[in-house]
Amino acid sequence: MLRTMRLKVGCCGFPVSLDQYFKELEVVEVQVSFYRRIGEKQAQNWRSRAPEGFEFVLKAPQCVTHPPKSPTYRRSHLTPRERKECGYFRLSDAVKREMEIFLARARSLEAEKLLFQTPPSFKPTPENLEAMEAFFRHYQGAGTFLWEPRGGEWTPEVIEEVCQKLSLVHATDPLLEGPQLWGDFTYFRLHGSLRTYRHDYTPEELEIVLELAEEEGYIMFNNDRMWKNALEMKGLISQ
Repeated sequence: MLRTMRLKVGCCGFPVSLDQYFKELEVVEVQVSFYRRIGEKQAQNWRSRAPEGFEFVLKAPQCVTHPPKSPTYRRSHLTPRERKECGYFRLSDAVKREMEIFLARARSLEAEKLLFQTPPSFKPTPENLEAMEAFFRHYQGAGTFLWEPRGGEWTPEVIEEVCQKLSLVHATDPLLEGPQLWGDFTYFRLHGSLRTYRHDYTPEELEIVLELAEEEGYIMFNNDRMWKNALEMKGLISQ
């Protein structure tokens, strides 16, 4: 590699102990915030143990993006009545309350970048696009918002238009979902293979990902060999 790159490599979650993780990598994408609230003491503990300059990215609560029937709600603390108000960027009382807590934890972790992952069932209908716009306008200025749309109905043209209009950074798996379409920096989420997250990236695949990345940004691993592959990618970048 001839070019000088400033890319941070991390994992989606902590696959090893906190101390080992903080020693080796510079960023983590917190997954637990999607399933349930992070306690203030837990957030303060993570921030105090992390070295200076370490970065937290938070995944937004499922109540914002996922419908109530999603199986991910099995770990949620929300009541059945509250769940009915959730999903697809509805600005309900329940969602606003959870977002208030979520943003407070983001401040405690000094996390500026917030990821919103939408499920394949969230399609580019006029109703959903209007809900997205209302939601992100409402929380404008609360951080840098990353958006990963899942499902084949989101065309590159629509993704780019939405990201540009709402100032969202497009998050993608370039090997599965195609190139990043909008954003001032790279945000790759590597999920494994088409069928399963049980995947060990080859040196050739890591090289391809690196070639597709911009000089600034993040390469995040979300497969079962995430720790191994993250360290391999870190070594590749340092060569």
